[in-house]
Order: sequence, then structure tokens, then C-alpha cells
Amino acid sequence: MMPKPKKIIILGHSGFIGSHLKCLISKSENWSIAGHSLPDVDLTNPEHASRLIPLFTADSILVLAAAVKRQFGDTLEAFLHNMAIVENICHLLETHPVKRVIFMSSSAVYGEETESTCINEQTPVNPTSYYGINKYTAECLLKKACATKQQTSLVCLRPPLVYGPNDQSRTYGPSGFSTAALEGTPITLWGDGTELREFIYIEDLCRLIEFLADHEFEGKLNVVSGTSYCFADVIAILKEKLPSLEVNTRPRSKQKADNAFDSRKIKSLLPADFQFTSLEDGLVRILNQN
Repeated sequence: MMPKPKKIIILGHSGFIGSHLKCLISKSENWSIAGHSLPDVDLTNPEHASRLIPLFTADSILVLAAAVKRQFGDTLEAFLHNMAIVENICHLLETHPVKRVIFMSSSAVYGEETESTCINEQTPVNPTSYYGINKYTAECLLKKACATKQQTSLVCLRPPLVYGPNDQSRTYGPSGFSTAALEGTPITLWGDGTELREFIYIEDLCRLIEFLADHEFEGKLNVVSGTSYCFADVIAILKEKLPSLEVNTRPRSKQKADNAFDSRKIKSLLPADFQFTSLEDGLVRILNQN
């Protein structure tokens, strides 16, 4: 007899991360999916959020990926919108605990202009944007809510810039540059584009979420491969594939800052055969799927 599928709730299942996660999970017989996002449920509205109560059971896994992304405006309004979502979910968790919560936080909690080439989970947080402040505040609130009845484990994932096919946010980086390249639109590069960053391919993130949904790990985790790239690397790969790509440069508006991550913690958890997608392979997949 096949074991009964485990229940996973994906909040924000129509967004970039949520939709890719739903696609991955739906291919497995191990999971039964329940997903809700606007306009089905407005999570900023307490009355709407309460409609989720029947889904919040002691054996369910909750993936919280619902949020207004930074690329749509790093504003106080967006901050308050995202805080309302987290506050309403915390209220539900205090009265209707689930087995596990996986929260999509961000490496923005360390500070967007922080110069550090060895960021790990013990690096002090120093968010400098509304988005980063929201993510760290949400982590703290969820930790408190999950501890109320001591029935819910919490994982806070802190990925850097996530990229991949069907990313509608047109971010400054792999997704946005690829979209511009496919449209024949010039790319504007700030400075020489040599600041170090990590770029995580969306399918790698989703595979990790599925893995951790049924794992004993709790706490904060940087979703990183340990391999750093720069924006100029993205341009170089795209120009190799699309030689006619036009690139303009503009002086930096902020001082150059390198960010690189220590990946030892995440690699100690992952199976030996888990491989992160290289930047070149990820960009090729975007170009081939659009």
C-alpha cells in the first residue's frame, strides 16, 4: 500500500518561487498540495486569512512565500503590506499550529551594501532596506509564534538573488538581463559590474525546499552554493550566446560592495549528490524556455 501523501500548504503559489515550487511538488506522489494566493485569499486581511484555518493541521507543512517583492518598490507601504501578512499568519499559528513552517526570508537581512566575503549564518544582521527589515522582523515574529505551543518547527531560508524562467520582476541581474537580451533591449550595467554576488537558480531553491520540508533541521539557513559571480559574468555569458546584445554603462549610485557566502552549513545538510546549477547553465535554460 502506498503511504498517504504528506500535506504541504504553499502560500504565494502563484508567485515566482511559489509557482515553481508547486510545479515541482505536484510531480511527486509524496505530497498533497494546498495553495492560496491573491485574489483567492488576501493574507493582509485577518478575516480572509482565517479561511486557511481548515488547512492548518498538526501534520501539515507550511511554506510561506507570499510577499510584495523588493523589485516592485522598497517602500514603507510594501513593508506594512508584508508585515500584515506575517502578523496574520502568526495569529493563526498561535491557535492552529502546524508541523513545520518554511519561511522565505532573504540574505537582505545582512544588509544590501554590506562588504563581506565570508557571510555565514552567524554574521550579524544589518538590514538597510524596508525589504530586509521586514524579512528579519518576520523571522523573529514567526519564531515567537511557532514556540507558543512548542509544536511547530521553523526554518528560515535566506537566499540571495533568485533567478530563472518566468521571473516577471525584471530584476537587475540574471533574470532581468536575460529578458532584455531576448527582447533585444539594451542592458544598463552600473559601474563595471564586478561586485561579487551569489545567484541561485529557482529549481535549486525549490529542490531544497522540498528536501527540508521533510527534514529535522530547524533554524536559519543561507541558501547558497558558495560560488560567487558578478554582474559582468552574466553579461559575458549572454553576449556569448547573443553576440548582438547591446550593453550600456552608468556610474554607480552607491559604493561598490562585494558579498560572498560560506556554504559549509547548507552543504552539511544536503545529500552528496545535490548539485547547484552553474550560472551559465541557468542562463541557457532561461534563454531556451522563453
